[in-house]
Amino acid sequence: MRNKFGIIGWGFLIIVSVALIALAQGSAGFGWGKDYELLALRLPRVLAAVVAGFALGIGGGTQQGLFRNPLADPGLTGVFGGALLGIAIMMASGGTWVWENTWAISVAAFAGASLISILLVIVGGGGSTSKLLLTGLGLNAFAAAGTLIIANLFSSSRDVLLSGITGDWLGLATLSSIMWPIGLCLAASILLLVQARALDQLSLGEEVAQTRGLDVNSIRRRGIILTALAAAAATCLVGQVAFVGLIAPHCARILIGPRHKFMLPLAGLIGALLLLLADTLGRSLWPQTPLSAAAMTALLGAPVFIWIASRHHE
Repeated sequence: MRNKFGIIGWGFLIIVSVALIALAQGSAGFGWGKDYELLALRLPRVLAAVVAGFALGIGGGTQQGLFRNPLADPGLTGVFGGALLGIAIMMASGGTWVWENTWAISVAAFAGASLISILLVIVGGGGSTSKLLLTGLGLNAFAAAGTLIIANLFSSSRDVLLSGITGDWLGLATLSSIMWPIGLCLAASILLLVQARALDQLSLGEEVAQTRGLDVNSIRRRGIILTALAAAAATCLVGQVAFVGLIAPHCARILIGPRHKFMLPLAGLIGALLLLLADTLGRSLWPQTPLSAAAMTALLGAPVFIWIASRHHE
């Protein structure tokens, strides 16, 4: 057990070290600027990437535990798409009021993510891995189409929504705009960590969990709602970014084992590291035309997804 806590501690130290490098490195080169102006510009972006990645790592690990499905991930199960559709509807209907009350964006994202999560459980939650994944992909496509239609009809929100679809909202981060989503990400993450013991019992099978006094339906409902909240808040910070919630839990299990008490916090740290590295590399390697964090995570995530899918093919 001491080794497991040590691995988590090392993960935290690595995150801090990479965050300091990310604060000093960007498209303008290395340094904080003459009057620390580059530090002020990069700080919201780094905070948003770390907290969003942390929430996505824990959310992905929780979804995989709830559905007992190695391919579950907020990006692949359509939750991101639902959150973005909720934001699009709010932007289209709220006008300037939305920008004066940024908390409303988080509420809209949570509503959209929750709706998709409910539909996912109703349509594909009780089936095979293939059914769950296909249902999620279908819901994600439907939500993306809705977002694109709204972006096309309302030109005032078009650029912002298209940036969200491509996972490029980190460049828009300011301290005032990220406070609400960061608070929601952290709250959802903490509450999901509390679910760890119940997820361990659920992994033994529903019947075994029920004989041990676990209310399976209540745990599932709570986990789905909290995962939707974590993914929605992360979407408000980053936009639509797939694979972080898929890769991080698998890496954590390899390093520390399947017990959710240890796996979930490490998955959160790995998720934070993945998203932070993706954003930092994307804006450093191509300074003239920075690559979004979503594109960078897809470069790594797509091969890993194929590998995981091939191992668990039914």
